[in-house]
Amino acid sequence: MSIDISKLSVTELDELIALAAKRREQLKYPMSDAQPLGELRVTLDPKWYISPTEAGTLLQIRDPGHNWLNFIIPPHSRAIMLSNMLQHALLPKIESNAAPVPASPGGGGVLH
Repeated sequence: MSIDISKLSVTELDELIALAAKRREQLKYPMSDAQPLGELRVTLDPKWYISPTEAGTLLQIRDPGHNWLNFIIPPHSRAIMLSNMLQHALLPKIESNAAPVPASPGGGGVLH
């Protein structure tokens, strides 16, 4: 199957991505809960918001390719995330010989 997306507007692309994401949720495709490894597409310093909800914390992260991604982080996961973020914040800066990840115009890049 081939879809020519070169002439689609931003709105049309957003609609196509939303439809594809909804369809993928319905498929019985095995998705691992393990941390992804290898070459990753990353966004450097994305825009984000957090808001309290009855179920936990609403975490919204802006992805250049998918627009806003929305997650509810329940209290037990939020506590683990906070602990890990605090631990990372207190670590000494990691020196690397690798070249920095160049930021693309959309804020994304590839982490090797």
